[in-house]
Amino acid sequence: MTPLPVASRAKVPERWCLLDDAELMEVPDPEFLIDAVAPRRGLGVLYGPSGACKTTLVAGLMIALATGRDWFGHRICRPGQSAYVATEDVAGFKVRLRAGKLAAGLSLADPIGVFTFPEQIDLRDASGVNRFIQFVRDADVSLELVVIDTYAGATPGASENSSEDTTIAMAAAQQIRDALSCAVLLVHHTNAGGTRERGHSSMRGAADVMISVTPVDDVVHVECSKQRNGAPFAPLRLKLMPLPEGGCVLRLAEDVLATSALTPIQEKVFNVLRENFAAQGATKTEWRAACHDVAERSFHRAAKILGERGLVTAAGSHLKVSDGNAAL
Repeated sequence: MTPLPVASRAKVPERWCLLDDAELMEVPDPEFLIDAVAPRRGLGVLYGPSGACKTTLVAGLMIALATGRDWFGHRICRPGQSAYVATEDVAGFKVRLRAGKLAAGLSLADPIGVFTFPEQIDLRDASGVNRFIQFVRDADVSLELVVIDTYAGATPGASENSSEDTTIAMAAAQQIRDALSCAVLLVHHTNAGGTRERGHSSMRGAADVMISVTPVDDVVHVECSKQRNGAPFAPLRLKLMPLPEGGCVLRLAEDVLATSALTPIQEKVFNVLRENFAAQGATKTEWRAACHDVAERSFHRAAKILGERGLVTAAGSHLKVSDGNAAL
């Protein structure tokens, strides 16, 4: 076959290349914005039923990102500024952000780098998405995260079960992510049965991380149902706590559960670990040996409950009292 003349061949972009397997190893690994939770410059979905404290959770996350403080035990890898797109309730976010700043000991008068965009955007409107991107660029702020709360508010008139509408909306969220070099987090709702996020499965396919928020009695369960480039983070159990100044914040449930809620055996086993192995922790064998007056079966049952309650955490081969519980 006679080859095509050079002039008739499609021009290959100069940036194109083929990486062999050794060269691929030089490509940087994916980064996290919040260790094991949110990928840097990733697309995430936080979903749960109405009243599940999703916006309260987001407000605390944005404060942690701005201050560099851990988020429920997870290190902030890239502290920075963020923007909250209030498609439905800007006043509601104000209440939650105010409570979060007060709980963190921060002045309400001093900005920390949490911005609010109090307007609705339509993720299916290409011109509107482009205007939003240009507006943020013109504002000359460098963002690590854009939160859009809620996805329904940012897709007015769309059919959430439509593959086409969902694909367009998710592509727009990815466009915001890429154009502003930041992570994007969509706040969404669960389906009627509460078993998964509402709408078409193409949302999950496009997302890098999916986080479910489920209230069970007075405890809010936060779980990772997808993490594209890593293992899901361990589930969090949170409780909504009122502040004397007004408003509420979320705390780790184990931080607000009194030691008196433990049985005498559980309290004894817990105290042995706290009082004898506070610094480095202990292997389970060492911990068991120190509980010499506790029956073996009772020890293992108590250790299991303490682990499930989050009072004891694993650090490699050792077990230790989790942060915040050493003074119990």
